[in-house]
This record gives sequence, C-alpha cells and structure tokens, in this order.
Amino acid sequence: MFTINIKGKENPKTPQLVKLEAVFFKTGYARVTKALNITGPIKDWDSQTQQFKSKGVEASEKNQKLIEFKTKYLKVAEDWEAECKQWAPVQWSHSFDNIDKKRQSTKVISVCQMFDILNDKLCHRERIKNGNVLTSVGTARRYRCMRRVLEEFTLQKYNRALSSYYFEDITEEFADAFCFFLQKRGAENGNEGNLYGNMKVLRGIVYYANKMGVPDADMSIFQRVQPKMKPKKFEPKTIPLDVIRKIENVDRTLFSRIEQFHIDLFLFSFYTGGMANVDVCFLTWDCIDKDGRLTYERTKFPKKASIIFHPKARAIAEKYKNKCFGNYVLPIFSFRHTTESKKRSRMNKIRTKVNITLRKLSEVIKYNDKITWYSARGTFITTMIADNVHPAIVAEMAGNSPQTIFKHYFKNTTQKAIDNQVMNTI
Repeated sequence: MFTINIKGKENPKTPQLVKLEAVFFKTGYARVTKALNITGPIKDWDSQTQQFKSKGVEASEKNQKLIEFKTKYLKVAEDWEAECKQWAPVQWSHSFDNIDKKRQSTKVISVCQMFDILNDKLCHRERIKNGNVLTSVGTARRYRCMRRVLEEFTLQKYNRALSSYYFEDITEEFADAFCFFLQKRGAENGNEGNLYGNMKVLRGIVYYANKMGVPDADMSIFQRVQPKMKPKKFEPKTIPLDVIRKIENVDRTLFSRIEQFHIDLFLFSFYTGGMANVDVCFLTWDCIDKDGRLTYERTKFPKKASIIFHPKARAIAEKYKNKCFGNYVLPIFSFRHTTESKKRSRMNKIRTKVNITLRKLSEVIKYNDKITWYSARGTFITTMIADNVHPAIVAEMAGNSPQTIFKHYFKNTTQKAIDNQVMNTI
C-alpha cells in the first residue's frame, strides 16, 4: 500500500500562512516528507480535504496544482508496482528531482554569450602536437570574424544589435536572409562572400548551443539553405613536376638571402611529402628517428604522416641547423617567440613572405600560373600517384586519407601529353 497526503501547519516565519508538505508513505517503510512551494492563508487550509476552502480563483488554481502534484507521483508508484520494482518512499519523493534540476540548470544564453563561451573554450583548449602545446586560436579567430559579420547583418537587415538576439531569434528565415546577405555582399565585392565559411560557423554556433541544451537552438533551421552551403569545387594549387625542377635549378643570384630561404622552405615541403607550412614551421628533430624516417602528427588534422627523410630535405635542414632555436629543424622561431600566439603570428608572416617570393620566382622561371607554398603538397601527391605509388601509401606519407588526396590535391598536370598520345594512338 502507498499513499501521498498533504499536511499543512503554521509557517514559522509567517504564522498567517500555511506551510505545506507532502508525506510519502509505503507499508513497511518510514514516511518521507517533501516541502511544497505552494502556500496560502492558514485559515483557508482544510486538513481533512487537504485543500484550500476558499472559493476564489487563486485557491482553485492552488488546489489544481496540489491535485496535479499527487497525480504525477502516484503515476510513478503505479508504474513501479506494475514493473514489480523494489522501491522505497525516499526514492519516490526524489523521482522527479533530476528532471527538475536539469531544467533549472539549463540557462537561456544569448547568441553573443555563446560566441564568448566558444571563443574562451577554443583559446584554452590545449593539445600536444609533436611535442608542442597548441590551442585552437586559429578556429577562435574565425568565430570572432564571423561575429563581426553577423553584427553587421543584424544592424543592416533588422536595425537591431546582435547582443539582443537569443536562439529563438535564429530561425529558418534568419538563416535564409543571412545567406542572401552574404551572397549579395560577395557579388558586390567580386567574390563568394565567404558564404560556405560563414554559414559553417553559424551552424557550429547553433550546434554547440544545442549540445549544451540551450533552449530553441534548432539545427533544422539550415535545411532550406543547405543547397547554398555546399562548398564550390576545390581547385588544387598543384604545379607540374618540371616546374619544381626549374625551381631547384633557378639562378639564385637573382634572389636575396632571405628569398633563397623562402625557396628552401618551399622545396623542403615538397621533399617531405608535401608537408603543410604550419607543420614545417613547428617541426622538431624529435620527429626524425635514427633510421632516417620522418613521422609527425599533422597540426590541422588528427592524422600522422610518415615518410623517409629525403637527403634533399636533410641537406636543407643541415644548411640552417646552426641558426635554429631550440630543437626546431628550421630557423622560423627565436627566443622572442615565447607564446603560441607569437609563434602563430611569426608563422603567418613567414607564409605571406614565402608566397611573395614564389610570385617573383614564377616570373623568373616564366611560369604563368600561380605558385603558393601549399602547391608543394599537391605536386608531391600528384607525382607519387602518377608514378604508380598506391594511393593508400601516398595518403600515409602525406597524412591524409585516399579520398582527401584525390579531392583536394591530385591534379592531372600532363593533360597535353595525354591529348597528344590519344591523337597519335587512335
């Protein structure tokens, strides 16, 4: 047998009001009480009916709440009995506590607050990459840039500050209007308006809010704009292998000492399996074992790359060994770069300067297409595949999956030769 009774007594703090408690009883167990947040004049409380005597609307609403309270808990006990579950009154009295606690802990967070939470999380999220402690400051920067774009949009479109927006305001119509705003701005500037990147960040904001249980953070709002969010076909920056050979044999007297260093960084990337510029900058000698194998974890992705440390790459490393700081393979950082932020800033400057030198280099060797530092990666991958090395092995050397290397890096750089072969064969 089990029952719930509502008992009322004088409130110690306010004697004119009644203090109500629910008494949970089950045969064979001690009674358990639970305070209720319902009160009223003690003179109106009827202990026999366990209700307020007044006929007013307020009393009726309180009596209805008491009935709903008892019904809710009695249903739990009935279900437990039907399941032949062993339970005690103390469990019964707490059966809704976790749900109520979860509801209370769910905070209504504004869109700007969500940006701040993610920015702080990304800036302080640490991970170890090849012995270096890195954070996600680069990703955090993208979120800050997106916030500025979103602030501009809400002011122009709705004449309303982004700080006043909550996730209930981020609707399907909002996403559609923002998508059009980016397209229009891109058309005015002669570009894509970074449509894919900005919409991806907006979706990330809603995703993380939804994951945190923020009310009204609804991922389904992106269904209408999903076709517009697809990235355009990626065009690899790959250059032909014979261009690499021209770079190797270029007259270096035409370049300054620092420009020659930039050329060496580009060639080093090619010789080490198309190593990305960020990994070149952070590479340490710990990544090269005694058997002359280079193994490192890529900074951008949680994948390892493994390749023989080519003698040409070693020659470049030995050339600058006396100028290097700490255990780094190449002289990118110095004692002044004491924090990750300073290292990232230095790396970005180096990348810009390398690409400037490569523009000059392309003019010297009379190559009409654009060469960037990242071209070395595509050229290495394309060269290996064209030389009949299995794509899975090429992917392992580059630190990618076979699908990714074909999607982002492989490029047919011998189309003219193939066309001639077709013409001569058929």
